[in-house]
Amino acid sequence: MVLVFIDAMSDSSTFDKVAARNMLGMVKRNCDFWLVDVPKITSCIHKALGCINMAPARRSVMSLIVWMADKCPGEVVSTLLTIAPPGDSTALALWEVMFSVPHTLQNVLKELLIQLQDRHYRVLYTHWVDTAILRLAILASSDLQDEEFAPMYLVMRFLRQRRPAVLSLLLRAMMTLSQRGEMARKMKVMLPDLMWVLQYGNKAIKIKALVVFRNVMAQLEREKASPIAVRLAEFLLPFFDDVRLMYKADV
Repeated sequence: MVLVFIDAMSDSSTFDKVAARNMLGMVKRNCDFWLVDVPKITSCIHKALGCINMAPARRSVMSLIVWMADKCPGEVVSTLLTIAPPGDSTALALWEVMFSVPHTLQNVLKELLIQLQDRHYRVLYTHWVDTAILRLAILASSDLQDEEFAPMYLVMRFLRQRRPAVLSLLLRAMMTLSQRGEMARKMKVMLPDLMWVLQYGNKAIKIKALVVFRNVMAQLEREKASPIAVRLAEFLLPFFDDVRLMYKADV
């Protein structure tokens, strides 16, 4: 039934899309009889998402993938790693929405840590991408103290790469992770690499990097590290101005 509703939302009929979206919300509240089909539903979402153009319908499908990732993270992660070809933009969109919700992100990163260590998947492009995601998962899923977190990141340096899609996904996860004060404090070791990202990233990447900067600097200021915060603020001001100009240009 869920598969039928997802297919209907990619149909040309506006009525069918609205009706399917409403029905999808209803069946989500009665999930016991279809949770066994999570792999099939994940595949169906991946196949249909590119044809779902109405914003409400798209949000409904995205909320379903997040909801399934909370309930059955292993099945969702395993399915996406298996079916998505290298560089697949639809898979990227699904990873990104799952990385946007704190609890879902933690579940998904734990599964990625398990599955990328056990199997030779290709998440986005190459083995290096697998490594970047795996390294993020290790940092985020391990209960590391500050003195352990910093040297481990300095070995990994996963932000030092130029693949925009991968960097965007990593930063999306970092935006979510840095909402927690404890994690934001640990991320101060990443500030030099974030500065590097701001110099080479595109508009969307710069905006994400600035959000992470804001979250980390808020913690630095609370720790009375104001000289560091001032120096960083001086460095960042031109980038905030650039982002404002870019938004004006879009308008």
